Amino acid sequence: MNTTTLLTLCALAQAPSEDAYYAVDYLEPPPGARLEVGGLDFLPDGRLVVSTRRGEVWIVENALAQDPKDARFHLFAEGLQEGLGLAVVDGTIHVLQRAELSALSDRDGDGTADVIETLANDWGVSGHYHEFAFGLPRDAAGNFYITLNVSFGDPQWWHGRSVAPYRGWAMKIARDGTVTPFASGLRSPCGLGTNAAGDLFYTDNQGDWVPACPIHHLREGRFYGHPASLNWTAAYEESGQTASDTLPPANERADAAVWIPYDWSRSAGALTFDPSAGQFGPFANQMFVAELTNGMVLRAMLERVGGEYQGAVIPFREHVGSATRLCFASDGTLFTGLTDRGWGGQPPGDGIARIRWTGVTPMEMKNVRLVERGFEVEFTKPVAQSIALGATNVTAQQYDYDYWWEYGSPTRHVTERKVTAVDVSSDRTKATVRIDGLASGMVLRLRFDGVVAEDGSALLHGEFAYTVNRLADGTRAAHVAKLVEPPRARERWEEGALTLARADVLDVWKGTGWQMAPVELDPSDGHKLQLSPPPAPTETPTSTDPDHKPVPPPVISNIGASQPTDLVSKLAFGDADLFVDFMLPKDGRGGVFVMDRYEVSLRDNGNATELTIADCGGIGASDDPAHPFAGSAPMFRGFRSPGEWHGLDIRFQAPRFDSTGKKIADARFARVMIDDVLLQENVEVPGPTRGGAAGPEVAFAPLRLVGTSGNVAFRNISARPRHVRVDDDGRPWTRLFNGENLEGWQITDSGQWKVEDGAIVGRGPRSHLFSLRGDFKDHEVRARVKIADGGNSGLYFRTAFGPGWPDGYEAQVNSTHEDPVKTGSLYGLALVKARLVPPDTWFTYHVTCRDHADGVHITIRINDILVTEYVDAERKHASGHVALQQHHDGSVVSYRDVEVREL
Repeated sequence: MNTTTLLTLCALAQAPSEDAYYAVDYLEPPPGARLEVGGLDFLPDGRLVVSTRRGEVWIVENALAQDPKDARFHLFAEGLQEGLGLAVVDGTIHVLQRAELSALSDRDGDGTADVIETLANDWGVSGHYHEFAFGLPRDAAGNFYITLNVSFGDPQWWHGRSVAPYRGWAMKIARDGTVTPFASGLRSPCGLGTNAAGDLFYTDNQGDWVPACPIHHLREGRFYGHPASLNWTAAYEESGQTASDTLPPANERADAAVWIPYDWSRSAGALTFDPSAGQFGPFANQMFVAELTNGMVLRAMLERVGGEYQGAVIPFREHVGSATRLCFASDGTLFTGLTDRGWGGQPPGDGIARIRWTGVTPMEMKNVRLVERGFEVEFTKPVAQSIALGATNVTAQQYDYDYWWEYGSPTRHVTERKVTAVDVSSDRTKATVRIDGLASGMVLRLRFDGVVAEDGSALLHGEFAYTVNRLADGTRAAHVAKLVEPPRARERWEEGALTLARADVLDVWKGTGWQMAPVELDPSDGHKLQLSPPPAPTETPTSTDPDHKPVPPPVISNIGASQPTDLVSKLAFGDADLFVDFMLPKDGRGGVFVMDRYEVSLRDNGNATELTIADCGGIGASDDPAHPFAGSAPMFRGFRSPGEWHGLDIRFQAPRFDSTGKKIADARFARVMIDDVLLQENVEVPGPTRGGAAGPEVAFAPLRLVGTSGNVAFRNISARPRHVRVDDDGRPWTRLFNGENLEGWQITDSGQWKVEDGAIVGRGPRSHLFSLRGDFKDHEVRARVKIADGGNSGLYFRTAFGPGWPDGYEAQVNSTHEDPVKTGSLYGLALVKARLVPPDTWFTYHVTCRDHADGVHITIRINDILVTEYVDAERKHASGHVALQQHHDGSVVSYRDVEVREL
């Protein structure tokens, strides 16, 4: 065996590490300081200047010192409002605040800013928390450029609105302070920078009208797709129109130069080019992109095709932290500003990281260029002679996206493309890959396997995604994000679901050794999770609804427990869509048992390429000889990194039984996804998997969360039932509300009850709305209900008519009001303290009330899930009417489809 072959085999046996080529270290700010970085630049004397989201400006001496502990921080200014852009011009520090561009001066020479001069502020601010302003690149004429976020609002918290001038625009600011609208159609454009040629680019964040995170070439007068900003165009202002939230505009959209795959970027940040002429390695003049949620930096390789930019994106350096800002130093060090703002980025969530080239060149794809029927890929090193690089080494997949008002888009029309040929250049530094069926208006994702350099180093990152707006001859067929029929309008995407991790979370779970507290990866031992420090006072929510960012959701973990038991839901589910966020430490392992019987594995599978049923997203096997099942390994690697939050999405179909109880259909996982990556599809499970609950299979059963090895943490747990229990014997329902007026109802006290859009709406001080129909004993009531943020209400049954507090049973309606008794409670008798339904979200309420020998049996269901079952042995209320309650000023409650029938 020759030396080259031996090196090749060694390299193939062990995946290369990014650390060997690009080292990451972190500056140490003063004790107690939290640098949620919004801007980075350098003074002429080499000192680093940092602006923060918390309104501070720091000057850092010795930022380039070999030992990061030698950096010295000096507070230059404080009390600003969200410094999310910074530029040093002729030695003067310029900071972009939320509502103005400011110049900071130290005129008395004491090292602290004493003059803050407003240079420009000619744009609108409504006060919404999401109305950020980002910047500050400059062009050759000295103009500044900024981007302005839209605000968020109903019907979804992520739904972009432009309620103040030029939200959703890029703006040009001249040296004299004149502000000019530059381009529209932006949503949440966190990153703004230039390439080596001085052309402007920006990144946006996935959401409504933005299917994935894009990189756009920013040009004057162009529209980039989000309609809210059109409110401030002359055409809309003159016509008096307001841009629709859900209907696409007629304006022509500009293509994105790059669509970044969702598994690589969920929150794209700043972008900048490498000006170091080789001091940062072999990627001079290429663009680098910060990514917050995945905690990494990406690399973009752009080219002009048909006169427009398009190109490829590839991972560059993982495990950096919640990266939002990038700035190159004079020695080629890439400074990375971190902030997660409570959104759940990768630790560390604040501070300054330095990425340095170690001087060792990685085996990488140096550049990617589109050619006829394929791509020319240039490597940083020659491919080993021992590697017969051919079609078997390369796989290609093509897809596109939906352009609609829904949040983001799955990859659509995913198609495997046949690689017909791979031609290697004579010096083995280039490979031309020919692909059958390569089309424009699509993203092409290409992967190399088993590629090794002549020196034995394995290809560090083997996959790129190229946005093919135009083919090599300039042909363009369509947008990558294609206009499609929008999804059915709904009040919130939580409609129909029950949230199982809000308010008093453990109220709906059984298990010992679990606690509610924020968590993070232990920096001293990556095999553990630890409790996070509480948020600073500035993180106090501006809304009482924790679903409205930036308040972090509650977290359940088994940290500190010596022998925690499994966490089992008190609610039982059948067919359901299940959503669970989970975090694991290094080598950690857990599981989600759907219906307490069928496991989806959660596991840090390291760098494993051969996936098994035990890997993240795998479905467990069964040892029952009567129900043999070998399990199902995930199609792709679903786990990104220890200490990161991952989103597990399961669509599950419960087993089916006939009238005699005989099983007639197996349980089935219609899909299992992690972070929107499909890992399982249509997998039938003939019986309980290993570790599943003993006993026969059933139609409804609890959800069980497991920590198998080490710490595990969960949050954002919800379930949307999809199988309605059939218990209707044909008895008719009586409508108590005709959908048009309050005929048959009587208002007590000084209530303000009206019919609006086909719903009964209660406002104002406490009052009650009594139905005059019937005097019910054994009966059931159902309705669709929505309670506003901070509201409180009740659905009464067997209640006596009269003023004041009604005498009867009450099914509580409360989402975020301070009363700890939440929706699903039988008030005063059986309490639910977890918040199962978000505010401003329609849900189905179903109550039954029936006399038995041992008392009055009462059940309460939410969205068809049995939440409360109670027997009132004292028979407090014999019979009565149906009534609705409005609790207090500021509360708003809505009821639709109010019906009753006797049992």
